[in-house]
Amino acid sequence: MSPRFLLTLFAALYPASSVHAGVDVERALEAFHSTCLAHGPDFDRTAAAAGRLRWTPVSYDAFSNLSPIANVNEAKTWTTAADDTMPKGAIVGVTKARLDGKAVQTCTVAMTDVDHETFLKSFFTRTDAEKIDEKRDGLQISRLYILIAGGREQFVNLKFPASPSADGLMVASSIADD
Repeated sequence: MSPRFLLTLFAALYPASSVHAGVDVERALEAFHSTCLAHGPDFDRTAAAAGRLRWTPVSYDAFSNLSPIANVNEAKTWTTAADDTMPKGAIVGVTKARLDGKAVQTCTVAMTDVDHETFLKSFFTRTDAEKIDEKRDGLQISRLYILIAGGREQFVNLKFPASPSADGLMVASSIADD
């Protein structure tokens, strides 16, 4: 599924959210940090939290294009409720997969209405991330970083619109050895 389809899905699921209202960037970064970075991606911990917080399960098929790894062995995906920790309309996905023969886990938070330029600045202020790769197409930028968080080496993939003024998804993923 295309990112455009997912943006349309977000709009359909959350019609009350205004595209121009924006999401508090610090809240968005904290959602990614607390869910995916602080302890590293943790499939079981995130699934338990989703049940406790009453996140709504959704089909992984609708989320698979946002996953940082294509060949997934197990996956769970949810839409979150707007609360003190998550922006309204966020989608969280966790996977277990194999990457270059190693077992890995991933954790992804996808959010709309996030000022991606401010998110990136806050991300660098909060972490010791070092950029190791970047891919661009006409609509989207995907950057891969390495960092230490939660006592673990993690890779972070950030995907965001290519234009600083463009609306679109901010997709933040963490990848770490299982």
